[in-house]
Amino acid sequence: MTLQAIVSNLTKRETEVAKHIATGASNKQIANALFICERTVKAHLTSIFEKLRIKNRVELTLIVHKIEIL
Repeated sequence: MTLQAIVSNLTKRETEVAKHIATGASNKQIANALFICERTVKAHLTSIFEKLRIKNRVELTLIVHKIEIL
């Protein structure tokens, strides 16, 4: 499966969180922007990391900018 196909498996909310991560936003900033709690942001990040088989925000940012999913 290609990375593009894996990224397409992200939910709408996970994609929104990824977009904010790529801009350098903190979990608190993301939570405020999306009207969710910080724990929910962390849950989305965990799911994103598992789906994309990555370990951190830097890798996610590189993927977002490379694939231009947003």
